[in-house]
Amino acid sequence: MIEKYQGYTAVRKVGQGFRPVGKHSFKIIYNAQAVKYDLIQQFEVSTGIILPSGVKSNLCTQVSPVLGKELAVIKLQIKENKK
Repeated sequence: MIEKYQGYTAVRKVGQGFRPVGKHSFKIIYNAQAVKYDLIQQFEVSTGIILPSGVKSNLCTQVSPVLGKELAVIKLQIKENKK
């Protein structure tokens, strides 16, 4: 589960006090599976290819660095095949 929050307020020291300078958004991640699934969805959107559910579940079982490498290799192969 990924929850998006408006963010925290960054402060800067001005004189003897602090002054807010802006908000920075952040996400709280409760489940690594959700992060992997989100990464796969972003990959599908960027390539325009919809992966079968079996492939998605297989990719979600891999550790995050391996998943990123797999998706990068697939994207390069897609670019080479289009040329």
